[in-house]
Amino acid sequence: MKPICYLLLTTLLTVVAATAQNLSPLKNEIEALAKAISPSDQERALANLRDNLTKATLLDTSAVPEEGKKVIQEILAFRRADVQNGATSGASGSTSAILSPLLPAIFGVGIETGSLTRTVSGTTITLKANPAGLLCAAGENAAAIARRDDDSCKTFWKRVGLTASFDMGRGEKKAELENLQTLKNQFTEFTARVELLNHRKATGGQYRRVFRRAILDWEAKAQRFVDKNVFTVVELIQAGVPTEVETSLKALMATPSWATLSTEDRVKEIESLVKTALARVKPSSSLAEERRFWLESLRANRRLQSAIANAAVLTTEYSYQQPDLAMEAIGTIVPQGVRPPNLHTARFIYAQGWGDKRLDLTAHAAACWFSETRPGMRGLFRDCRSGVEAKFKLRDIANYGAPTLSFAGLYVFLNQEPLGLGITAFNQVEIGERGHIGLFQAKVEFPTANNAIRIPVSFTYSNRTELIKESEVRGQIGISFNLDSVFVEKQQ
Repeated sequence: MKPICYLLLTTLLTVVAATAQNLSPLKNEIEALAKAISPSDQERALANLRDNLTKATLLDTSAVPEEGKKVIQEILAFRRADVQNGATSGASGSTSAILSPLLPAIFGVGIETGSLTRTVSGTTITLKANPAGLLCAAGENAAAIARRDDDSCKTFWKRVGLTASFDMGRGEKKAELENLQTLKNQFTEFTARVELLNHRKATGGQYRRVFRRAILDWEAKAQRFVDKNVFTVVELIQAGVPTEVETSLKALMATPSWATLSTEDRVKEIESLVKTALARVKPSSSLAEERRFWLESLRANRRLQSAIANAAVLTTEYSYQQPDLAMEAIGTIVPQGVRPPNLHTARFIYAQGWGDKRLDLTAHAAACWFSETRPGMRGLFRDCRSGVEAKFKLRDIANYGAPTLSFAGLYVFLNQEPLGLGITAFNQVEIGERGHIGLFQAKVEFPTANNAIRIPVSFTYSNRTELIKESEVRGQIGISFNLDSVFVEKQQ
């Protein structure tokens, strides 16, 4: 991006809607000065407050329409919510009926409890890594890698992500499954995913090609705002406001009573002096025009961010899965120690935002087949799956991120017995019937730690599970760690 964009972003990220009377735009600077103890800290905080006085002048929202406040809030609320940290829908522990289109740019971990389509629930730990991203992040510019900066890691292999899942607990067995014994090996699934198309990036040549119109509109309006903003700074200097504020605050901090004041009382004294100095700057047509340019640049920036957040993503993945059950001898049908065949799955995931709304639509289609044909099987093909998800990105929670609310539907067609052993019944219960599984899921995902940690909680209803033809209502919960945010935070 051009320097002008960085200048505008700096202004946006430090701004909250306020009036000149409550000095909210200067809240951080005033509190820092009130808490400063050493002379060096006081000098630094005072200079920072003096140099940011233009914010309070510009953001006198007695002249700013309500729409401007709304635009600011929407911009600050933007958080990425399309990264998959958990396991697939076929795992013994999963909160995702429909997978998100992207994997972490560097590394992520997910822990989930409660199955979706499996009959036996468990707890699954999922490790997700981008090998190329890890190698590139070993350099000095790890934050750029976490932001998916194409210019910081120029290799095709950054599109490839790897996943390994481990079943840590098998859950309680139903009475009709007493003849099924769990494996000692906790490894359950390995997945390799490739990004075929990803326009949700704000870097690289592709970014400027795909979003050219929105970028040019933003840059033009931002440049007009920056040019006009120079006059506000000049007006403050000509009115002597920065000098008056600095002199008055130095005198205040030199008084004997300053050291005895509480932080809250210091804030009040500082605000009183700043308000007195700013009262000398009278509203003008020039200032009103600058506010208008500022709001126009905010709207242009919001349109650009919406375009990026709602751009198309297409990924494909292959997974290898080891069944988490081993069979004891069941009469003369299954010999002792025989395991169901391993599974292979091919999956496509496509995501696209809805216009400029905070709504992300995701669809996926998958086919699963056995690694070998056993007596009584109908070939290798096991099942096919398809589903859609609508994910709403809710309002931002300060210092946490944006929670999401999603609704998903998943359809599974079982072409043959899910265990691949040709068993139709034992213990007087049918467990191997072919058929159709329909699943509905509602999920809320709570962010924390500046979006580095997310907690998904979901509820699902299905007409049956893979082994038992009985309807199920279940709850799932998990926690995921996306270390991309940690790298960015560390760099900042």
